[in-house]
Amino acid sequence: MTGAPPSQPPRDTVPYGPSDLLSHDPPEISLDLAAALARDLYGIAGAAQKLTAEKDANFCVTDSAGAQWLLKITNAAEDPAVTDMQTAALLHLGQVDPTLPVPHVRLSLDGRSTERITLPTGQTHIVRVLSYLDGLVLSSVTRPVALHRDIGRLLGRLTRAMQGFSHPAAGHILQWDIQQAHRLRPMLDAVGDADLRGRLTALIDLFEDEIQPRLGSLRAQVGHNDFNPHNLLVDGPQATRLTGIIDFGDMVLTPVVCDLAVACSYQIADTDHPLEDVVRLIAGYSEVLPLEPEEIAILPDLIRLRHATSLTIGSWRARRYPENADYILRNAAASLRGLKALDRIGTEAAITTLSMGETSQ
Repeated sequence: MTGAPPSQPPRDTVPYGPSDLLSHDPPEISLDLAAALARDLYGIAGAAQKLTAEKDANFCVTDSAGAQWLLKITNAAEDPAVTDMQTAALLHLGQVDPTLPVPHVRLSLDGRSTERITLPTGQTHIVRVLSYLDGLVLSSVTRPVALHRDIGRLLGRLTRAMQGFSHPAAGHILQWDIQQAHRLRPMLDAVGDADLRGRLTALIDLFEDEIQPRLGSLRAQVGHNDFNPHNLLVDGPQATRLTGIIDFGDMVLTPVVCDLAVACSYQIADTDHPLEDVVRLIAGYSEVLPLEPEEIAILPDLIRLRHATSLTIGSWRARRYPENADYILRNAAASLRGLKALDRIGTEAAITTLSMGETSQ
């Protein structure tokens, strides 16, 4: 479970923008072709229904027995090694903790976990079939306070189950990975608000001067890295229990506390006590996987950096794709609110508050 993150280049020397997979259109797969792929490659005979996806072509295929399967045709721009890592991680989870509510990989008729197809465009795509998880996306429903602790427990279980997993592609560079915050600097010009740009610049300075040097001594492993309400499923509109974890597309080798910081960043409340739900999440997480003092001490700054990442990449992409700016910036207000809440509380007070989650088991 330990391991130093990849070495980082010096300040201001990385001419890097995010490898924007979302700038590539999803594969053009018709419903008939999707049904044929499911039938011929996986032995699943049934109708295909197209699902919403930003970079891949995803379909729900219902077989003659009524069982549903997720057919995924991966964007040709994605590194095949990264796709293989995601598939291997799901296979690992299925062996280590079969009761975790994650998609399970179905082998093809030839006994492979992935297949490849070449379309008339000449592009080659990876095809996978996963079990289809039923439920509603948490972000779309009313959720009681009790679920925050459950979210923490579920992330703790997932993190524990991923201990010991390794893959050659695990250390790939992903701009959404908090440990890559220094690579945001070339994109800051896209932030139109001068005050916000200055605040984000100061955060990146803080990261390079104080946070980044501390990350190498912390526990690290492959993590989900996008444990947010859009990627969690629940049992119904009242959300009484969590039923699934989806979208493993941002998996990467990163400090364990960075993965936790991502989850925490989405739970800052717009109330007089903005960290109360985060404390509950940490309490649930710590029941499964106790945090180390060094991780608690760095957590508030890592949550800030996740918000900084969202705001910077959002601005950068909105400038590149102005026709989709409203969609790209849909979470900007929440990120800005979370950043302001942590600034208002202050780092030391936030550490004290978040420590309550570790001690309230």
